[in-house]
Amino acid sequence: MIRRSLCLLAAVAAAAGEFNFSNTMGDNMVLQQAPASAQVWGLADEVGKSVTVTLQQAGGATEQEIETTTISETGIIIWKVAFDPIKASNDQYSVTATLEGNSSVTAKNILFGDVYICSGQSNMQFTVDQAFNASAEVAAADNFPNVRLYTAAEELSTEEQQQILKVEQPWSVASSAAVGGGNWSYFSAVCWFFGRNLNEKLNYPIGLIATNWGGTPVRSWSPPEATAECPSGAPPSVADLPNQHYFKPLTSPSQESVLWNAMIVPFLRTNIKGAIWYQGESDCDNTHASVYACLFPAMIRNWRARWAIASNTSSLFPFGFVQISTWGDHNNGTCTNEGQCIDTAIVRHGQLGNYSQVPNKVMPAVFMATGVDLGDPTSPFGDIHPRFKQQVTKRLSDAALNVAYGQDVYYSGPIASSVSLKGSTIEITFTNISSSLQVKNSMGFEVRDATNTQEWGWTYVTSAVTKSSSTTISLSVPSSVTKPVEVRYNWYQAPCTPAVGPYGCAIYDQDSMLPAIPFRFKL
Repeated sequence: MIRRSLCLLAAVAAAAGEFNFSNTMGDNMVLQQAPASAQVWGLADEVGKSVTVTLQQAGGATEQEIETTTISETGIIIWKVAFDPIKASNDQYSVTATLEGNSSVTAKNILFGDVYICSGQSNMQFTVDQAFNASAEVAAADNFPNVRLYTAAEELSTEEQQQILKVEQPWSVASSAAVGGGNWSYFSAVCWFFGRNLNEKLNYPIGLIATNWGGTPVRSWSPPEATAECPSGAPPSVADLPNQHYFKPLTSPSQESVLWNAMIVPFLRTNIKGAIWYQGESDCDNTHASVYACLFPAMIRNWRARWAIASNTSSLFPFGFVQISTWGDHNNGTCTNEGQCIDTAIVRHGQLGNYSQVPNKVMPAVFMATGVDLGDPTSPFGDIHPRFKQQVTKRLSDAALNVAYGQDVYYSGPIASSVSLKGSTIEITFTNISSSLQVKNSMGFEVRDATNTQEWGWTYVTSAVTKSSSTTISLSVPSSVTKPVEVRYNWYQAPCTPAVGPYGCAIYDQDSMLPAIPFRFKL
């Protein structure tokens, strides 16, 4: 993908040794609200110099003044301070840092609220301009001036960087111009809709940092400590990645951690409320799919640990993700090869750490929105890039309101909790239902015979699926299956009916129209 840069680096980034704010900060930014002690930092040219940092409300007196000294940290000379906690509000602030000798820099139009990192591959990079109803959505951004946006440019490094190597979009007030920067440029649709939804619900400022790169595997975003826990061989080659016209492959001797180094580490000194993630398609191959359940939770743990050290951000900051959607295989028949059937399903399950839901014991304070029923086979950007970003992000922001903010919001669809075999009938019971199940069709169910040991040798259920009760469904074992031993649901790449639009899966929560999570059970 070709991404357009604002070419404003000179205005927002400090050259090595120049006294200034970090290029991850600046005018229009949002600082993390109480109970966090928001950290502000920048660069200097000499260790041991005195720096005075003041926080002032617009048009008012100085509220906080902190003396600090320049230090050497992680190979660079910096200054940094942490303000006393300030509650979120729509009040504007300025921060001025003054170096001894009267050299000073000021960042203006600053708000306090919640700050989120938005990362992943192309479905996170996918912009508002590419989503459905794009023109209206871009124009509506003018109504949200207390949502602030920042976009990092695509850069990689084999070593940890303390500054963003290139800023695509410096901190900006949300507007039609700031949101409508073009295809694959700025601003991320999932990131924008998530932040806008939170701003509407919480009524205070939201800061959004988009740092993403299409076609990239989870290993590229993971610290070395995480990849060491979950070895899997070489990262995917360019030939392994689908729809390459829409991907910008990496050209580095080693792909592991190169985006962590260049596009995540520079933000570690920024206090954040949480992070959201849309990635996984590039790990749907037979080398890496099975490792996702190890590496994704390990990445989250290590992100949290490093953020806590660098900025005193919570070591359990909320982390949300989109369970990957569908592409290809639009005939909706049972899978006939491992690539279609196994790898994508394994990654979807691996996104939950191989559990049936999140949060769970290996992924605490994690929330999810499934995209399994939001396929878009006619997307002009390739069917791997569905345009239903408003819908999936509504699910994600509802999940955040529950998990991150403790609000009583129903956010996850039905979850299969038990199965039983009664003669030739399989009964499946679900939990996490707001009122009752809805059976829309019979797509997506498969049964394995004990005589068939091949992973892709399952038999598709063609008979009707019926609702036995508000929490239970029943389905008939296919006549060709004489010894049923397993049942699975939506366990392949495109299990629903995207050809007829979204919401084409079989099982939903009746009131919310949230789909059941894919599952696999032994009988």
